[in-house]
Amino acid sequence: MNRLERLLEDELNRLVDRIAAATLPGTVGATASHHPELRSHIEQSESRVAALRAVLLARYAEWEQALEECENLWAVAELEKDGPPEPKRRAA
Repeated sequence: MNRLERLLEDELNRLVDRIAAATLPGTVGATASHHPELRSHIEQSESRVAALRAVLLARYAEWEQALEECENLWAVAELEKDGPPEPKRRAA
C-alpha cells in the first residue's frame, strides 16, 4: 500500500467514524424506506467518492512513473556530461 492509499484509507475511516457517531441505529433502513430520494443521493455520493479514489490512485501511479523517469533522465545527463566515452582500442 503506497502513501496515497494510506492517506485515502485514513480519510475514509475518519468519514465513516464521523457518520457512525452522528447517526443512530436504524437510520439506513428508515432513510431507504421513508426517503428513497435521499438514499439515492447518498448512494451517488458514495459512488463518486469511490470513483474519485480510483482516479487519484491511477494518477498517483502515473506521478510515480513520471518521478522515476525524471530521475533516470537526470542520471543519463550526469553520465553524458563529459561526452561519449572514448572507444577502447584493442592491442594488435
